[in-house]
Amino acid sequence: MLNKITKCILLVSISAAFLSCTVERPAAPERSITVSANASVSIKADLVSLRFMVRTQDWNVNKASDKNAEITNKVLEAIKNAGVDPQDITTADYSIYQDLSKSYPGQYTVQNSIKVLIRNTELTGKVIDSAVVSGANGLTSFTYLAEDKSTALRQARTQAIQNAQDAANLLAGASGAKVGNVMEITETYASNANAAPSSALMLKSNSTPIQEGYVEVESHVTVKYSLE
Repeated sequence: MLNKITKCILLVSISAAFLSCTVERPAAPERSITVSANASVSIKADLVSLRFMVRTQDWNVNKASDKNAEITNKVLEAIKNAGVDPQDITTADYSIYQDLSKSYPGQYTVQNSIKVLIRNTELTGKVIDSAVVSGANGLTSFTYLAEDKSTALRQARTQAIQNAQDAANLLAGASGAKVGNVMEITETYASNANAAPSSALMLKSNSTPIQEGYVEVESHVTVKYSLE
C-alpha cells in the first residue's frame, strides 16, 4: 500500500513539473501601416490686412517725433475717411533710434506702424491711396484673410483622410495585405494667403489696382491602420 501511495505522489510531482515548464508562444507582432496625406481648399478672401509705415528723420529727436505724430494723425484720419472702422485701426509698433553707423552721431529716426483690417475688400485700393497721400511712406504687409474658414477646413480634412485611405489601400494591396481599422490619427492644419509686401509706396495718377485674393486652407494627416 505504501508503494502505491509513493508511486501516486511521484506521478503527481512529474505532472506538476511538466505543467510548470510549459512555455507560452509569443504573440504575433502587430501588422500595421502608417501613411501621410494632405489636401487643400481655396476660398475667396473677404478681409485684407495692411500695415502702413510712417517714418520721419531729423537731427533733433523732438522734431522727428513731432513730425511723425503729425503725419500719423493725418494718415489715421484719411484711413477712417476711406471707409475703415476706427476699431479696425491699431498702432502696431513705435520706435526711435539714432544712426550710429558713422564715426559721428547721425539723424534720429522715428518709425510708427499702423495696422489696418479692411472688411470690405473693394475699399483696399482707396485705403492705400488715402494713406499715401496723407504721408504714409511704406506698406510693409499686405495679407488676404478669410473670416470663416470652418467649412473649407472641414472639406480639406475630409479629402486628406480620403487621400490617406487611398494611399494605404494601394500600398497594402501591392504587398498582398488588406487595410483594417484605423488605429491612430494625427493632424496639423494651416491657412496660407496671397501676400504682396512692399517696402515703399508710390502714388499713381489712377487708383491703386487690387486683384481679388484667395486663402488656401490645408490639412495634413498621418493615419495608422492595422493590416489584415
